[in-house]
Amino acid sequence: MKVIRRDWYGAKRGDEYRLIPLGDIHLGNAACNEDQFRAAVNYIKDQGAWWIGLGDYCEFINMKDARFEPEALSDWVQMADLADLARAQRDRFRGIVEPIAGKCLGLVEGNHERVIKKHYERDIYLEICQGVKEAGGLEGQDLAFGVSGWLQLFFYRGKKRAKSGTSIITINVHHGFVGGRLAGAKALNMQRWLWNHDADLVIFGHSHNQASQVEAVEALDSGGNIRTRTKKGVYAGTFLGLAGYAEAKGYFPLPTGHVEIVLRPGARRVRDRIRIIT
Repeated sequence: MKVIRRDWYGAKRGDEYRLIPLGDIHLGNAACNEDQFRAAVNYIKDQGAWWIGLGDYCEFINMKDARFEPEALSDWVQMADLADLARAQRDRFRGIVEPIAGKCLGLVEGNHERVIKKHYERDIYLEICQGVKEAGGLEGQDLAFGVSGWLQLFFYRGKKRAKSGTSIITINVHHGFVGGRLAGAKALNMQRWLWNHDADLVIFGHSHNQASQVEAVEALDSGGNIRTRTKKGVYAGTFLGLAGYAEAKGYFPLPTGHVEIVLRPGARRVRDRIRIIT
């Protein structure tokens, strides 16, 4: 499991950092709300926010795939694109996120990317990671979490190399593994994950819902005092509307769009360091 670290210097106590998870976009599917996805990218750019990719960036269902349905293709897909549909979708995704590529903190691999690698011996996920690196001038940074990983954010009050007043926010990210129509299974799996992972924040994708969840663990500090540590989880949503497979299976409609996470590393109370907006 990959650990990626990012450092900020000169952080003031009242500073806020906005973090947007972008996942389950399914670009190339006719039900993808591409306008909404582009609006999210513009929001990140205009707000100076940071973002994490949660996987399933494009539909990545080729013509030889048993799941392929011509009517499920976006109207921008041309006949020539069918020769390498994954490339066409990958390039369109890169073109859309290029204005915010330099603000990417990491990219998770989704199940749609893994299927391409498993059946077609092509690592489209690493192609996406490399494309974002090149577009954002991030060649010296590691962006590839794989299907899950850890993100450590270090905030220093001092200038570079003067590591004083350090605040750390630890985030666990996972493409997700929970399905089903109702919220119960999703809430229970997030609860188990929060109890089993020592993270301040957990971010899941895959299930296409938006939801935030707060749990706590009890412990003793070095002085023998009972403390309660708050941990937060969020399901990051989707840009895919109800159509095709989901519609045929009778899945419930879910809101499309992104969630927003506000980080306040200088907050005096630990529980105030993370705010989730759904």
